[in-house]
Amino acid sequence: MYHLGSAILTHDGPLAGRAARLATALYVLWGVLHLGLGVVMLMGSPPADPPQAELAAESRMFFVCAVVFGAQAIAVALAMNRVNSRFGHWLNLLTLGAVDLAFVVVLVVPGHVDLVGGLSGPVIWLLAATASAVARHAGSGPGQRHPDS
Repeated sequence: MYHLGSAILTHDGPLAGRAARLATALYVLWGVLHLGLGVVMLMGSPPADPPQAELAAESRMFFVCAVVFGAQAIAVALAMNRVNSRFGHWLNLLTLGAVDLAFVVVLVVPGHVDLVGGLSGPVIWLLAATASAVARHAGSGPGQRHPDS
């Protein structure tokens, strides 16, 4: 492991490094997709009439969550997945995976969201999670130690 200012750079070998960079890029893409969608939808949601107020509030809350999870995905990717952190791997794997699973079950399967648009986030998450797992596995060979192992 090398220290460069306040950043920690791991030296896990070429495969682990490439896989960690790919996971970082994919998690950032997932985050930008969700953060951007959430912001756009929040900016475009007009105030609702009283009979629709509760439904509108729930919809706004959904998009606030999209913004928060998008920002979390980006922050964890840049701060932790980039350096092949075990905690960062599990944090984005479990948190974003749970969000995408719930989204698919609640909105995609019943047909509230189109299949292609609805599965783009989960597919990006699956690719990012796979790359992160490859990075963790490739960087955990005999005699190698991660900063948070």
